[in-house]
Amino acid sequence: MGYINTIIILGGINIIAALGLAILTGYTGLFSIGHAGFMALGGYATAVLYMHLHVPFILALLLGGLFAGLCSLIIGIPTFRSQLTGDYFAIATYGFAEAIRLILNNTYAVGGAFGFTGIPQLTTLPLVLAMTVIALFLAHNFVTSQFGKNCIAVSQDEVAAQMMGVNVFRTKLTSLFISAVYCGIAGGLFGFYMAYLSPSMFSAGRSSDLLAAIVFGGMQSLIGPAITTFVLVAIPEVLRFLTEWRLIIYGLLFVVIMIFKPQGLLGYKEMNFTFLKVFLRNLFKRGKPEQAAGK
Repeated sequence: MGYINTIIILGGINIIAALGLAILTGYTGLFSIGHAGFMALGGYATAVLYMHLHVPFILALLLGGLFAGLCSLIIGIPTFRSQLTGDYFAIATYGFAEAIRLILNNTYAVGGAFGFTGIPQLTTLPLVLAMTVIALFLAHNFVTSQFGKNCIAVSQDEVAAQMMGVNVFRTKLTSLFISAVYCGIAGGLFGFYMAYLSPSMFSAGRSSDLLAAIVFGGMQSLIGPAITTFVLVAIPEVLRFLTEWRLIIYGLLFVVIMIFKPQGLLGYKEMNFTFLKVFLRNLFKRGKPEQAAGK
């Protein structure tokens, strides 16, 4: 049971981080291969706030995410002002993430290359499930709001969006900030589950896994990347008994998905809560005749 809990917890943490990247990449059209850096910033900030400044865990978690969001402005403001897009922005985020990793690697106040040790294991299954649901709900509200529509407009045609009155710079910066906050909170949850933080945990491979979940799950979709992220976490563990063959099968699944579903698992389908509204409406309708009969 503990093994299954571990898969669910790690899957939930990665879903939170992937939701943040989905807002930036899937909806705003800005590819990033450096969001592991924001996870590292959030994780280390949460650990310092809790361990050294004695801030309550949940508050430290939120402040760690906010710190990662503020740090995103360091890379966001200059790149968006110089109108870097496409591969150029992706390379900039990669360089930023590597710089963060190297800085943490040489900052001995937080353990340096040896890592930040002595972190209590405060991340639990109920907490991760609750945070995942809240993250999905808030992300859904954002992408269906006017801000989300602005992000989609920017991803489709920046010039046309600007002519229609969309502030492209502010839209991109807001999207990057929110995505970094999500990744920062995920990094904090990750650190307090592993009870240890090391710069090597936040390499380019983790950023690539998050980006792969967005591409395979479907652009301009939240539920698709969420499902794909959990699958990408679970499949290597399920195939662990195959030892040498599991990574080959893992890569083969990628190829099959891209051949038969190039638009991603759910394409451009977005999650909605229509089924919940229908269920509640039918439930209330079923209850009214019973009340009338009782009277």
